[in-house]
Amino acid sequence: MLTVDEYMALRRLISSERESEGASLTLEKEDTPKKRSRTARASDKKLSQAFKVANNRYRLKNGSLRKGRTQADIASLAQKLRKKM
Repeated sequence: MLTVDEYMALRRLISSERESEGASLTLEKEDTPKKRSRTARASDKKLSQAFKVANNRYRLKNGSLRKGRTQADIASLAQKLRKKM
C-alpha cells in the first residue's frame, strides 16, 4: 500500500509529465485525425454500396442468412462487386 505522501508524490509526477512539452505534442497529434485520400474515401463508398447489394442477395427477408451462406461469403461477394464498380 502507498502512504498518502507517496500517493501525492506520484500524482504530482504524473501531472508534471502531462504538462511537459513532449506530452503536449503527442496529445495534439492524437486529436487531429489523419486525412484520407479521395480514392480511399471513394473506395469505402463503393464497398458500402457493394455490401448492401451482397446482403440483399445472401439474406432472407427476416435478415437471417440463406442456407449454406456465411458472413465470409457476403464479404467476398462485396469485394468482387466493388472491383466491378
